[in-house]
Amino acid sequence: MSDQRDRLDALILRAKAHKMTPAERREQRVSLIMGFRGNESSLTRENVEKILEDNEGYQTQVTV
Repeated sequence: MSDQRDRLDALILRAKAHKMTPAERREQRVSLIMGFRGNESSLTRENVEKILEDNEGYQTQVTV
């Protein structure tokens, strides 16, 4: 159990030290928006990416 805990602690430290790239932040924003939409929403990931691109002028390809 201690070995597994050590690996987990090392991963947590690595994640804390990671500086997100602009592309990673953009992917996270798309994911957040997708999570906020309702069950009956017709909004697609592609719609969200297009809206963000139109409003902010930045393109990111999000892979599923």
